[in-house]
Amino acid sequence: MSVAQQDPPARMDNEAVSNRSASDQLEHLSDSIASGVVFALLLTVGQRIVGFIRGILFCRIMTDQELGQWSMLWSFLMLLAPLAVLGLPGCFGRYTEYYRHRGQLRTFIQRIAAVSLVLTLALVAVMVSAPEWMSWLIFRDSGHVAIVLSLAAALVVVSASNFLSSLMESLRQVRAVTAMRFITGIAFAVVGTAMITCMQDRSAAATLAYAISCLLGSIPAIWFLCKHRSSIVDETKSEPLQHSTMWRKIAPFAAWLWASNLFHNLFEVSDRYMLIHWSDTAADLAHGFVGQYHSGRVVPLLLVSVAAVIGGLLMPYMSAAWEKGDRDLTCRQSKWSIKLLSLAFTAGGILVLFLAPVLFEGIFQGKYNDGLAVLPMTLVYCIWFALFTVAQNYLWVAEQGKWAAVAVAIGLGTNIVLNMLLIPKYGLQGAVLATTLGNAANLILVYIGNHRFGCRIDLGIWLTSLMPLLLLLPLDGATTGFALLIIATFGTNWFLSADEKRDMLAMAGSLRK
Repeated sequence: MSVAQQDPPARMDNEAVSNRSASDQLEHLSDSIASGVVFALLLTVGQRIVGFIRGILFCRIMTDQELGQWSMLWSFLMLLAPLAVLGLPGCFGRYTEYYRHRGQLRTFIQRIAAVSLVLTLALVAVMVSAPEWMSWLIFRDSGHVAIVLSLAAALVVVSASNFLSSLMESLRQVRAVTAMRFITGIAFAVVGTAMITCMQDRSAAATLAYAISCLLGSIPAIWFLCKHRSSIVDETKSEPLQHSTMWRKIAPFAAWLWASNLFHNLFEVSDRYMLIHWSDTAADLAHGFVGQYHSGRVVPLLLVSVAAVIGGLLMPYMSAAWEKGDRDLTCRQSKWSIKLLSLAFTAGGILVLFLAPVLFEGIFQGKYNDGLAVLPMTLVYCIWFALFTVAQNYLWVAEQGKWAAVAVAIGLGTNIVLNMLLIPKYGLQGAVLATTLGNAANLILVYIGNHRFGCRIDLGIWLTSLMPLLLLLPLDGATTGFALLIIATFGTNWFLSADEKRDMLAMAGSLRK
């Protein structure tokens, strides 16, 4: 893709042609939405199976207290990585197409990279300078300094991996992103299991193993950027990208995305954090409660992670349709994704409940009975969380992301207040109920926001979003109810409209070509 050597008079003209076509070359390299999503799902299934096996091994090898510590470390790592960079890499999904069309893509990427690096190193410096305080903040115990230092080291690598993943998604390099996640998942299963088996401090070992896995998983993105760097250029006839112009453009989006990520990750960790800091038991016993809770989240969180992959893959396609002026297509992509996700995940939840006794009583050897008790409700709120993850894409594409942040903030406040009321009286069950109601608030509010800004929420959205409640019924009732709803879904237009069914058939047809 690079320009061959030319005689001096012709070289400048050929270079201009090359630069003018770089944007088209980059567009040509993008994967289609149908082939990309299917490829991602196929490889993601394999990755999640490996991740599930890794989760089982972690539960078997670790005590519930060690598992609780690892659960908190993981959540804080997911909280701090986007917190440090102020949401800037998240702008790729929305603005890569914008700056590519204007021939200013390379400058845009370089500036985001430079600022993200400085901000991440600044947060790491704070953590290293006050490890005892960070230890108390996470564990209600200042004696876990070594674990905090492992967290600081992992933060640098995870932030870089997240940056590369966001960039690849924005370039619609679905295969590269999926390969990154697949390699990371495989490496974490192998390296993580080996390190927690060999090292005494198992939670720190798991954290370092995840950092190593992210480093290995970044190889496909690095390879792609090196191979196709000539396509990611500022075109010769484009105007220089002024700092003030760029930051004024992306700052509101980045600020609200940062706030949304902050509220989102605080929401994710709040119930377990309050189990540690709000319960009347000793810190080590509270870590055990979190470990029990973690065992009940091993399978449901697989659904959330799949939704995160789908949401990340969909946003660039929705953004591309939006930039072309096809707002109706953007809306349809959002709606049928939500409906199909709810159907698929509810079916998956029924299968999980059917297999739960084998997992908890057989493989986990009865160590996590409290985790089994909260599994049905955990599945419900994880599916709602997954639907929220996909549904909020429309607001971000429509540059109304602040309403997604507001929705999560209200859900977070609801969750915290309910945890304060329910944990002292009901313990783990109270924490799960509070989180379920908080997720319901999130989902309702983001649907209202989508409707307000042009994506009409029809009856099918509400009906499919209520489907996960079937998982709270006895298994026979849940199975029968779901079968009846499937018949209604494809036999009527209550759930899926005629246009949505036509879109799905067209997408299926494109896969056969």
